[in-house]
Amino acid sequence: MYNLDATLNKAYKLFVPLSKDKIKMGRIAEAFMSSLKKKAAENKLSVDFMFSGSYAKGTWIKGESDIDILVIFNKESEIKNLSYLVPNNFIATFGTRKYFRGNFNGIDIEVVPVLKFLEKDKVSNSIDLSVLHADYINSKLSEAQKKDVITLKALCKANNCYGSETYMHGFSGYALEVLIIKYRSIKGLIKEVANWGETVIIGNNTSKINYPIFLSDPTNNSRNICASVSVENLSKFVFSLKQLDINPSINLFFKSKISEKVKSQTKFRGTKLFKFTTKITEPRDVFLSKYVKNANKLLEELNRNDIEIYSTDFEYSRSEARILIQVSNFPKTKTKLVYGPSVFVPLDVIKEFTKIHKDAFVSGNRLAYDKKYVINDFNKFILLKLKEYMSQKSILNN
Repeated sequence: MYNLDATLNKAYKLFVPLSKDKIKMGRIAEAFMSSLKKKAAENKLSVDFMFSGSYAKGTWIKGESDIDILVIFNKESEIKNLSYLVPNNFIATFGTRKYFRGNFNGIDIEVVPVLKFLEKDKVSNSIDLSVLHADYINSKLSEAQKKDVITLKALCKANNCYGSETYMHGFSGYALEVLIIKYRSIKGLIKEVANWGETVIIGNNTSKINYPIFLSDPTNNSRNICASVSVENLSKFVFSLKQLDINPSINLFFKSKISEKVKSQTKFRGTKLFKFTTKITEPRDVFLSKYVKNANKLLEELNRNDIEIYSTDFEYSRSEARILIQVSNFPKTKTKLVYGPSVFVPLDVIKEFTKIHKDAFVSGNRLAYDKKYVINDFNKFILLKLKEYMSQKSILNN
């Protein structure tokens, strides 16, 4: 395992924050927390505060730090007062509840409202349970294991399977932390993943819903903390860890620029590339969730018109989203062969079919007919459909 150890040691140096980074983050976090507490006092609000997310657990990636703060309210009706606590330039966005995002002294900060609870089994909004996560993780993770979590996050980010947002369907930071606790280290996780099948169950899955991966929340056993993970992102996760085991390389931790990768693929494959760039509006998560839904509708329409799609990629920056579609083939004939029923079906079915399709003929053991394509220029059609589905106006009106 020497090569793997050497690769992981390189990754630690690249991605684990230095002491000076932690000190700087601590100062900024405490300064912002003080401003929230001051605002709460001024507005006579009875709330508690706690740090959450990767900052609270010491599992943030060097250079990609942000701070999550939970504001704990006593009643649901009081949550609307959150807007009085945050700076005026913070932007409201929406998850299971409205929360606020902004930047303070160069650090991105999220301020999230949660509701105080007595019995976790009666909690209706899963975000409220996040008050349990930091304490649990900090009580279980050693400093060495935190380094492994950070390294695992970097690997997942590079391989496009990180992020539990609805437009990403990847692994959350909390899920990766729980996996490292469960299997003791990233090497232990690699060994375990080698034996995973197409469906992964870790913990007691009492849910009637089938998930690609079920990972029981140790603070609430009935909850699946990987419920949002797609089959494709589970596959990317497994493949990246198997690659790290087979051929350890620091290159696995770096994401190639998607546009450059696709351009190279197009030249090698002989595919035709279509791309469209959309400006992202706030709230970002809501916009990108709609963006992905529209992209799926676009791909369905292209498929319905017999346009063979080789691959589809998405590229996200701070302000833009881009879809890149590689097309392998367009229909080359004027008509499409459409199959109907078997010739051995009852006579009344044949009669009904031939009444509609007077030029029906036999193909194999089935009736068929020719359907004319209404698209004269497939290149133009794809470009028009990209604008129709993926423009900012289309996304916002979804």
